[in-house]
Amino acid sequence: MPEYAKNRPETVESVDNLRTRLWGIGQTEGMPHLNTGPGEYDLTASALILRELDGRTHLLVHRHRKRGLLMQPGGHVERTEDPWAAIAHELREESGYDLDQLLLLQPAHRIERADGIAVLPAPLCVDVHPITDDHAHTDIVYAFVATTDPAGTPGEDESQELHWLPVDELDGPHAPDDLAPGLAEVVRYASDAMKSSMLVTVTPPRANAFAVSTWWG
Repeated sequence: MPEYAKNRPETVESVDNLRTRLWGIGQTEGMPHLNTGPGEYDLTASALILRELDGRTHLLVHRHRKRGLLMQPGGHVERTEDPWAAIAHELREESGYDLDQLLLLQPAHRIERADGIAVLPAPLCVDVHPITDDHAHTDIVYAFVATTDPAGTPGEDESQELHWLPVDELDGPHAPDDLAPGLAEVVRYASDAMKSSMLVTVTPPRANAFAVSTWWG
């Protein structure tokens, strides 16, 4: 039995609890939100980290401490940072990887700079997923390629349970049933697009290179 299956929390399979099982809806204690009004969204950023292991492409996931799901590292974009700065610190805190350890997946044809604006790296996709009955996250998903182990370890307050899952098993009979909804499809797109050269690997820019605050002095 895979290690992630051994550590999987028990779930209730009733229809009434389906959304709780899929997205952890209602399990938000200790999860701070910037926008707390009914129907409001928070902006988050997350990182798909792919790595070739034993001739197969794998995805790095951790088990979310509050929601119990296997999902990619990520977190809130704070009011004082842009999404690229957010992904830099979330990577370090939740996976132990620093930006300079990774290659960034970007479209083969992309805009890199423009006068008077900061052009951030292109995300792989942007998705919206529910957190509670009246709150959702808009997630900016970046994709990376790793060739080494992370230089650090997750922070003390973060999940310590990390796994490299084979991408070709994420939506098959051996797929974990507690994988975050939609993750398998997004990862499959990233893997296929990389193989077809629709996405190429580039050196990621420094997170503070685009900080708007530097314009304000």
